[in-house]
Amino acid sequence: MDTRPVFEIQKKGVLLHRLVYILFLLQRVLLQMLQREVSLVNTTIVIAIIIVFMTVEEVLYSKNYFDNVRCIQVFRYVQCLLSSILIGFIQIQDGSEVCVIALPLLFMLDFFLTMGIVDKSKLISYSAMVGGPIVLLIMVKILFTPEYNWLLLLFDVLIILVIIFFEAYFFVECFEKIEKQFFSQNRKVEDVIEKNEKILRMQEKVKKTNEQLTLQKVDLQKANSLIQTANKEMMAQAEILRYISMSFDLSKISNQITDAIMVVKQLSFCGVYIKEGAYLNNHASYVIKTTIGQLYQKIKSSLPEIYELMVNDDIMELTLYDEDTNQVPFLQNVNINSVYIKVLRTDEETYGLFIIGDNRKGLFKENMSFYDAIITQYDIAIHNARIYAEMQQMARKDGLTGINNRIYFNELFATEMQRVIEEDTHMSVALFDIDKFKSVNDTHGHLAGDEVLKRIAFVTENCIEKYNGFVCRYGGEEFVVALPNMKLEAAYTIIEELFDELCSQVVKYNEFEIPISVSIGLTSYPEICKRQDELLKRADWCMYYAKKHGRHQINVDDGSIESI
Repeated sequence: MDTRPVFEIQKKGVLLHRLVYILFLLQRVLLQMLQREVSLVNTTIVIAIIIVFMTVEEVLYSKNYFDNVRCIQVFRYVQCLLSSILIGFIQIQDGSEVCVIALPLLFMLDFFLTMGIVDKSKLISYSAMVGGPIVLLIMVKILFTPEYNWLLLLFDVLIILVIIFFEAYFFVECFEKIEKQFFSQNRKVEDVIEKNEKILRMQEKVKKTNEQLTLQKVDLQKANSLIQTANKEMMAQAEILRYISMSFDLSKISNQITDAIMVVKQLSFCGVYIKEGAYLNNHASYVIKTTIGQLYQKIKSSLPEIYELMVNDDIMELTLYDEDTNQVPFLQNVNINSVYIKVLRTDEETYGLFIIGDNRKGLFKENMSFYDAIITQYDIAIHNARIYAEMQQMARKDGLTGINNRIYFNELFATEMQRVIEEDTHMSVALFDIDKFKSVNDTHGHLAGDEVLKRIAFVTENCIEKYNGFVCRYGGEEFVVALPNMKLEAAYTIIEELFDELCSQVVKYNEFEIPISVSIGLTSYPEICKRQDELLKRADWCMYYAKKHGRHQINVDDGSIESI
């Protein structure tokens, strides 16, 4: 039996008992004062018993003995017995029937409550325990005190006991019904709770499953993103490889590579610097892509310096983050938090610089395989471009002087003439010959003559390329200069500069100093020469005219020369 309700009721009943005890004492005192026939001894005994009840209850209550159900049961039963004694020997004699009945009734009810009666069989035994002593007491009084009408009191007591018994019986019966209903309702509630718990467990499982699915979804999204990025990288690499296999133009390849990097990786900038001579190129190459407008010129001007510093310090690779990016000159006061710099090199030597950057933090700490593959492809491209340039040089360049040979000159000349005709512009051509070159060979030997030829080729190419012209060794000691988009007057100024430069040269060979002199013929299309197929011919006529008329001079075509 759950005793917690018993403890709570009994602790609350202590307050009721205090009130009853006080009223009982007042009633007894008033009775003693108003009815002189009331026995003082009886009053003293009643007050003493009430004080004992009150004192014991207070002690039990203060010492927490009311938390012990057995202690409460014994105490209440003792109270029932003592109150029965009051009925038989004290109260009735003083004519206080109401108090006679009230006090034992109070204790009997408390006793039944402490016994926790929940079935009818216990009700009979507990009623006998409480009512038996009272009935027995009255029966004894009837036998030994016949002058008093104890029989009437017996019937009063019996009526009280019957009422208490049957009320308790009905109470138990009602309690059983209520308990059954409560049990039924409780069972239903338990079923509902159990179902709810199952639902909650199912919801928890569903929640966990959803969380797992969410995590899996996130993982799948990450995996899908990685796959998509990998696919983009592979497609970009495949496209770059395809482009490399189809082209030897390193400038276009650089543009293709930087475009692919910017599209796939969404960077703030990407730059490639190729130094002069890396693939027989005459000038350094720059390809720079950036989403930050003011960075282009800063990057371009800084790359050669960064390249030289890293090569001199033997630093082949450098990664910078956050504040460290300010070490790069062009990134000061720019929102760039990740920078990667790589010196480009083949097995033979370094040839350039690769640099990328972005405002995202920690961007180049991992997943660098794409950039490594790009740089490897760049190495392949530069190797192929160098081989191609060497082959082109062998096919297009004169073996002795290193300038264009006649075959390649004819290709260039035909292409430029076609453009000149289409754009309705001008083309000036100069053809010159070394004066008395045969005597140089006869006097100093052919090796000395070769040195003269190389010196003339070097000086001529340097001078003419400044004006976007091109030259070739036309044959033997003859050279041709072509100046696209140049009228005769402008061309004459350039050729005069070239003439002065050539004729100021002195070739030292062994202990000899060999001066240089040339004869030049100059013509122009369409100012003088109206037919493009006669342009070289007329320049040749002018040159021979200069040689026949004293050498060491420039002869400008005026349209009057018809043949050599």
